[in-house]
Amino acid sequence: MLHKLFGGTGKTSIRGGYGIYYDHFGQAITNTFDRNGSFGLTTTISNPAGNQDVDTSARFSDLFTIPASSAQTTSSCAVPPCSIIAPPPSGSFPVTPPTDAFAITWGLDDKLKTPYSHVIDFSITRELPRGFVVEASYVGRMAHRLLQEEDLAMPLDIVDPQSKMDYFGAATLLAKANEAGTDINNLAPIPYWENLVPAAARQPAPSLNFGFKSTCAPGTYPTNPTATQAMYDIYSCFLHNETTALFAFDLFCLPACSTLPGQSGPQPFNFFDPQWSSLYAWRSVGNSAYHGAQFSLRHAMTHGLQFDLNYTFSKSIDVGSNAERINQFEGGGFASQIINSWSPKQLRAVSDFDTRHQINTNWVYELPVGHARAYGSGMSGWENALVGGWQLSGLLRWSSGLPFTIGPGLGFWGTNWELTSAAILNGPRPTTGTFTVNGNPNMFKDPATAIKSFRYSEPGESGQRNELRGPGIFGIDLGIGKSWKITESQAVKFSWEVFNATNSVRFDAAGSANNNGQISNSTSFGNYSQTLSQKRVMQFALRYSF
Repeated sequence: MLHKLFGGTGKTSIRGGYGIYYDHFGQAITNTFDRNGSFGLTTTISNPAGNQDVDTSARFSDLFTIPASSAQTTSSCAVPPCSIIAPPPSGSFPVTPPTDAFAITWGLDDKLKTPYSHVIDFSITRELPRGFVVEASYVGRMAHRLLQEEDLAMPLDIVDPQSKMDYFGAATLLAKANEAGTDINNLAPIPYWENLVPAAARQPAPSLNFGFKSTCAPGTYPTNPTATQAMYDIYSCFLHNETTALFAFDLFCLPACSTLPGQSGPQPFNFFDPQWSSLYAWRSVGNSAYHGAQFSLRHAMTHGLQFDLNYTFSKSIDVGSNAERINQFEGGGFASQIINSWSPKQLRAVSDFDTRHQINTNWVYELPVGHARAYGSGMSGWENALVGGWQLSGLLRWSSGLPFTIGPGLGFWGTNWELTSAAILNGPRPTTGTFTVNGNPNMFKDPATAIKSFRYSEPGESGQRNELRGPGIFGIDLGIGKSWKITESQAVKFSWEVFNATNSVRFDAAGSANNNGQISNSTSFGNYSQTLSQKRVMQFALRYSF
């Protein structure tokens, strides 16, 4: 029985392989530096506004020459002609950035290493009767030293040597107290603030808290506050944006600067670096892992039919999925930066492109009608030219859902300067898919309930990346064609191809979540704003070959 089903000996092959592959990298980074530079490589110069008028402004002499001067005088040019282009700065190399610029810029780790991967594959192939072949495979790829952007100037997570508490823990206690609406007069002292910011104690109510109202904490500001209460007030002005509160007290001593062990008194820039507020750099700190089981059934062209049917069960995990051409300042690269440089693996999760299940198939079928076919072999020439020799072809692809991330919105810098942590699921996992809510396609069955399942990240947290799944990919492409032979060396071929033949729509949850997947936006929370699929397109072709 098995011999009849699976054939005899010599029909099975077993293959396996292992290799270490080193990536070619650096070209995209070079292109980005070429466009934007880094500190000392480019300088942006702008002309003062309002210096030119209709009568004295520069005149174009031809289509190709940019005017360099005009009759308009300026504060630095009393006698025309005056230059309308600001003079370039003097250059030097190497350039040493100012030690107190508090700049936001980016660069490269001087210890970058070539990324590499361990690749493993193993497969068993069996030839079956009637032209069928079945194959089962395992494919694994474990990558190391992948490029990730990391903020080298992230504020320090200073630990109090007396209480053994770190900054993130102390800031989280203040955030949770504010979330609970704790009255400032009922807030117990937190040793971290009492030990490291003693100068904040007994500070009077501020007249203005860094652009906010005089006091922000719930309750009436106490007459003689503890250091904890004074810090609670400034941090209450920046709930879920605690890095800005840190900026206020570490740079401007609001309500007071910290005093670290060994320092004689309060000093600024104990947490922040005075040279850089953010210094994003590519580093060789990423890694990823892909494991997949692949199954295929193939049928060679016999009896007018050829097809492949493939199924993949896989999982891909990484720290960030962005390519090196997508960075902090180009291409919307805010998806994959490391948020917490002191805990860089916090965002390790399934990859942005991970699809647990995939099915795809392709086929070619020659209709059995016409000369030398099962039906109509005795047709006349004009009948065969009309209905004989047609060929059908198609492609089908289906996948399970792609992952997406829920965010808090813009300006929530709880952990690091200028970087927004993702939201965290702390309630029932909401049902996701494609639903109609108030006349709009929505990724949640009940968005009003779904938004309550998430909370803002606390200081030190990066949030949960790719925690939910949206729609996957589905599409069917069909084609029909026929050839007419004119002479031995000439032929005409007609084809009609339909892409997305069913005109199916699959929405892009990950792309839509950038705008409508923010828990600070309850009005349109979960609404889809873009699609994975394209509308149905048909194309017709007539080809003459000779």
